Order: sequence, then C-alpha cells, then structure tokens
Amino acid sequence: MFVVSEPTFTESPTGVHRIDLLVPFAGVAAAAVLIFSAYFVHNLSAYAFALAGLVLAWGWPILLELPRPPESAVVLATSAVAMTAIVVFSASTDGMKTLSVVLAIAMVLTFLYEYIRTDSRVNLVSSIASTSFGLAVLASGTFYAGAAAHRYGDAVVAAAAGAVALGLLIDAALSCGSAAEWSLPASLLVGALLGLVLGLATDVRWNILLLAGFLAAAIGFAVRRVLGIAIPTDTWARLASGMTTVLSAGPVAYAAEWLINR
Repeated sequence: MFVVSEPTFTESPTGVHRIDLLVPFAGVAAAAVLIFSAYFVHNLSAYAFALAGLVLAWGWPILLELPRPPESAVVLATSAVAMTAIVVFSASTDGMKTLSVVLAIAMVLTFLYEYIRTDSRVNLVSSIASTSFGLAVLASGTFYAGAAAHRYGDAVVAAAAGAVALGLLIDAALSCGSAAEWSLPASLLVGALLGLVLGLATDVRWNILLLAGFLAAAIGFAVRRVLGIAIPTDTWARLASGMTTVLSAGPVAYAAEWLINR
C-alpha cells in the first residue's frame, strides 16, 4: 500500500531523464495559498484548506490504489467540507475542539461505506487504513486554519507551510545522484532559517518559529519519503501527494501559535 522510495525519474522522448515537477508544484501552490490567506481573515484560510482538501480527497484513493476510488473520495471530500465548516462557523473559537466530532463521524462513514460495498470488500483492511490516513492528513491541514484565527497566526502558518514547501523544492533540486542524501539536512536548515527570519522580521518569539520551521521541514521530509513523491503517474494522485506533504505539518503551526500566545 505504502511505498518508501527515493524520487524517481521519467523518460523524455529524447532519452534524457527528467524530474516530475508536478508534485512539488502542487505542494508549493498549496503552501502559497495557505500563507497568503493567513495574512487576511482566518475564514479565508479555511476556504484555502477546503480547496486543498478537495483536491487531496479526489487524488488520495488513486494515490494509494484503493479498490473503489470514487466512493472513498466522497467520504474524504465530505469530511473536508465538514472540517472547513467548523472553522468558518466557530465564531469566537477556532473550531479545533469540534474537530474530534467530525473525525468520529467520518470514521463511522468509512466503516459504513465498507459495509455496503458490493465487490466482496477486497483489501478491506488496507482500504480502511488508507482512508483513515487520509482523514488524519485532512485533520492536520485544518490546524492551519485554526492557527490563523489567533494572534501571530500568519507568522506560524508561514513558518510551517513555507518550510515544507521549500523542502519540496530542495528535494526536487537535489534528487539527482549522490546529492539526494543532502535533502534532509538542507531541508531542516532552510526550514529553521525561515522560522528565524520570520521571527526577527515580525517581532514574534523567534525561537518558537525556528523550532516550528525545523519540525515542519522534518515532517514534510518524512511524508515525502513514505509516499514516494515521484511514483504516482495519475495527475490527481500527484497533486494529492504534494498537498499531503504540506497539510501534514498543520499541527506544528497550531502548536507554535499556542506556545506564542499562552
């Protein structure tokens, strides 16, 4: 179900190997939209998450080769919309306390869908596990919108999402030959530097933003290696792979916001 591998290459008509850039492009685009929206009202961040979540919902079952992709996508898309709603309509709170309720209902839908399948429910365990993993990624992405609702939320979202996006670009640039082994240290270093620069520029506690950038870069690298960023060939699966990397670091932004404002 899950493939751990180094980035792979595709063969061009001229015989020259080239890196698939759609995955990092999707991640960078998702991070850019999240960061841009975080500097405005937090509801806009929720809508930005919803857009990324819907793309992920459609591509996720294809990425993990689930037995019935459309039905699994409906469960994930419904969950993404519900998670967006709790942030948008949470009034004075960020909606994170209600997130567990949405996840519980989504898990019930996941098992219910498996129960009513008419294809003898092949690969039942992997299907449930993969859908649950997708729900966890969506829940993680919701934390970006939750963090943006608080003071200094824009800075922490920029540190976390920006660090992952830069890591994607570094991975793409260093994925050739022996240089690939430098992807992790380079990503961690750039993520930490991004947090430091944002902290000094915005007069926020730079040590927390530095740590946020470092941890987000580490999570992004781990997710990239678990999914294998260049393995999927379907366009939606590749988009989902890039966005998964960014959304997975959402809890880091929320934790950094909590530490800054406590």
